[in-house]
Amino acid sequence: MVYHRYFKSSGFYLFLFKNLMKLSGILLALILIYQTITNLIHIDIEEYFFSITNDLNHGLVWGIFAVSETLLGLIPPDLFIAWGKMSSYPWLTVTLLAFVSYGGGIAAYFIGHFLSLKPKIKNYFEIKHQKVSNFLRRWGGFFIVMAALFPIPYSTATLISGMVGYPFRHMLFFGLARILRFYVYAAVIFGLL
Repeated sequence: MVYHRYFKSSGFYLFLFKNLMKLSGILLALILIYQTITNLIHIDIEEYFFSITNDLNHGLVWGIFAVSETLLGLIPPDLFIAWGKMSSYPWLTVTLLAFVSYGGGIAAYFIGHFLSLKPKIKNYFEIKHQKVSNFLRRWGGFFIVMAALFPIPYSTATLISGMVGYPFRHMLFFGLARILRFYVYAAVIFGLL
């Protein structure tokens, strides 16, 4: 009951609601784009991705994944999970992907911390995003878990956590949800759920 009053007075519920609505809008837009591409244009995105990755050296695919998971997470990790399904040891591949992604979040945190040491960048971030910065200092664990589990760029959440000085050990703990995401998504992609 005490936590409820605290969450209410701090504005956490309103902030949570607004961001869940934004996330829902983004997810809906992604679903519509995916449906449009697959139904109207008749492109199988997974097949297209497989054809690209089959022609590439596997080391290069791993490198692209590592860079993506460290710098803004522009390529959805689900595509790499689906790619891992084709390997001889799919669950081992998923495990390695999960730990590379988790490590990418750690690297992004340190990049954010390094950027926060630059006065111009720190001042810009503090002035431009003061409200977000305050919420991240207060509720950083929640954002890290949300980014780890849902299609929000995980590396961006950890980068910003490093910029605002969110405790590293907390980031490590909450970031473990990223590993869980890989196993749950793999179970869905592999047809187990």
